[in-house]
Amino acid sequence: MKKNSILIELTPLLDVILIMLFLILVQSAGRVDAFYEDTRLAFETEFEAFKAEYYQEMAHLRQVGADYSALRLGLEEDTGIVLISIVADGDDIDHRWILVEADAQVAQIYLTWNALERDNAALELNTVLAGKIQGTENSVIVVVFRYDSSAIFMSDHRLVSNAIHIQRQFNQLVVAELDIRV
Repeated sequence: MKKNSILIELTPLLDVILIMLFLILVQSAGRVDAFYEDTRLAFETEFEAFKAEYYQEMAHLRQVGADYSALRLGLEEDTGIVLISIVADGDDIDHRWILVEADAQVAQIYLTWNALERDNAALELNTVLAGKIQGTENSVIVVVFRYDSSAIFMSDHRLVSNAIHIQRQFNQLVVAELDIRV
């Protein structure tokens, strides 16, 4: 058997392959740069739009806050406002208070499940409400009862509603009940 002595030179073929690989890499690097630039421009555009919307929303919220403050000050000058809130401890829902606010004074009444203490709390609430209402010299008295219905008990709501109802029998009251559930 005779061995063929054919010698193939691979160097030129390898050079062509490497040149083609280099051109592909240069071309893909250009595409990556273009993609990066397009992405950066899109992000900057979206970010600027978000900032503009954010500043507009913040300006609106500041205006609403200023309007609310002006309304509250105006109401406090012409009317007597009594704010009643039921506040529950976030960690232990059995720790609850009734807050009665009028003329920058706050009365705090602790609520429990003990029947005698609940009766005392109802009596104290009626006494505090009567005192706050009698203490105002305004012709119109607004009672605002704020609560979060998902965080209070129905019996607590009933206790405050009954106290407000009792005070309505003896005084001219405007009552607003607000459920501030989030």
